[in-house]
Amino acid sequence: MENILKIWLSQQCQMLPGSIQAVLLSGPPDEGPYNQALFWPDGPREHSMLNRVAQVALRTNQAVIKTRNNTADETGEPLDALACPLFQGGKLFGVFAIEMTNRSQAMQQAAVQQVQAGAKWLETMILLHGASTREQLVNLVELVATGLENETFRVAATEVVNELTKRFSCQRASLGFMRYNRLRVEAISHSTRIDQQTSVIRQLRDAMEEALDQGSTMVYPAAGRDSLFISKMHAQLAQQQSAICTIPLIKGGRAVGALLLERSIDEPFHAETVEQCEQIGLLIGPVLETRSREERALPAKILDSAQRWFGKLFGRRHLPLKVTVALSVGLLVWLSVASSIFSIPSNSILEAGVCQAVVAPQQGYIADAHARAGDLVRAGDLLATLDKQDLLLEQRKWQSQRAQLLKEYRKALAGLDRAAVAILNAKRAQADAQLKLVEQQLQRTTLVAPFSGLVVKGDLSQALGSPVERGEVLYEVAATDSYRVVLQVDDRDIGLVSLGQRGKLKLAGLPEQAIGIEIDRITPVSISGEGRNYFRVEAVMNSHSDLMRPGMEGVARIEIGEEKLLWIWSRRLVEWLRLFAWNRLP
Repeated sequence: MENILKIWLSQQCQMLPGSIQAVLLSGPPDEGPYNQALFWPDGPREHSMLNRVAQVALRTNQAVIKTRNNTADETGEPLDALACPLFQGGKLFGVFAIEMTNRSQAMQQAAVQQVQAGAKWLETMILLHGASTREQLVNLVELVATGLENETFRVAATEVVNELTKRFSCQRASLGFMRYNRLRVEAISHSTRIDQQTSVIRQLRDAMEEALDQGSTMVYPAAGRDSLFISKMHAQLAQQQSAICTIPLIKGGRAVGALLLERSIDEPFHAETVEQCEQIGLLIGPVLETRSREERALPAKILDSAQRWFGKLFGRRHLPLKVTVALSVGLLVWLSVASSIFSIPSNSILEAGVCQAVVAPQQGYIADAHARAGDLVRAGDLLATLDKQDLLLEQRKWQSQRAQLLKEYRKALAGLDRAAVAILNAKRAQADAQLKLVEQQLQRTTLVAPFSGLVVKGDLSQALGSPVERGEVLYEVAATDSYRVVLQVDDRDIGLVSLGQRGKLKLAGLPEQAIGIEIDRITPVSISGEGRNYFRVEAVMNSHSDLMRPGMEGVARIEIGEEKLLWIWSRRLVEWLRLFAWNRLP
């Protein structure tokens, strides 16, 4: 018994990639204590983590996997500890725990499944322990190892049948597996090429199918209860010159293939030999069938998965799957039939219909500010004033100069000096012009609202005394009696938008009010912003509220027309697939 556990422990650790150390604890079934320990590899090691995980698996009777940091290694790479309980005849007799390199969750589940499958093999070998010799058990393990050590399924299957031919002194051993509900001969001892159309292969296949149809091991020539089975195909294969034993290979309660052994007619298959062959088939069949499925092409795997899925869907049991599929199909049909108004959402911003800038008429300094952004003003209301001390001094200068020129002009006129009169008259006109210019500049130092509205830009209260340049924008005043909506329509949807289309607008500041809009203008220029491209589309509102202010943002939905719900919900995916195909296909 201990040798069986040692061999199984060593084989299991070699099958799992990245194995570091392992322990197998055993004891009396369902009683304990489970203190008989076997270690891999031999030598002193720290097994505290494995012992903790093993105890958890013993308490829960379930496979357990935990991840921890490797404190023994300077890199600190995490390690996985896996523990799986071991059963014999439904009774717990031990636990297998192994420490491995860290792997993904999917590979962790694959490792758990592999260990659980190995536990089934161990249970079978323990059941055989009472009736088999030590040499027979070693042979079983070696056959399983032969089926696992080769890289490809075909080579592994050929090695297995070659080994069976040698161990049981057979003339020929053949192995066949089910493929799409038909049996196919996959390996023949000492043969590398198999032609499925030859008569020998057809006879082998018919004999295997005969055993599978009757669901039992068949021995020819039949003896005892075996004579009750139909063995016509076996008789044709034997032709009175060989003894045949055909064993069905079972996996998961269903037949997956058959193993056919042929001996000389002088060496028939006895009951002990048949029982040993059945145990070999019980072990090696699932191993090779699993390897065969793993090496299939991707289309074959997809087809097989589809067949299993449809088998669950239209077969017995699996009620949750059937209900889920039925509801999904019903939902799909409803989406294909039901219609709804299709609308395009877009970010929107409210702009004033008329907005005028109040600019600095000349260079100067800010003397006073009477309004700032957010204030409602009327036409002619004072917004700000510029400092006019320099202009007043300039005005006095030209006033005094004009008075002096007027005095000189009168004196020249009295002296009948025509040349002086002409010169002084021109200088008086120049002084009058300069004085009028200064007076106009004095009038412009007062900035007033051009019309009634809302100051949307400008706050000079924090800039008193600061200089301004001519033409600099000091305020912006927007009318509050007319607005337009600017929509940012995604470039993927612009082809569906046209003039005159209607929609609804909801502003963030007025979420309870849906405002009707109508498309008024489409700007044929794409704008990039916030990681996407969009077009500027303008719309007019059917109504407005006193609570509206320029700059308010919201979401507008442009109504395109009535479409099927399935098209509405899947159009983005369809458009993406079209672009993907256009980009990838030649």
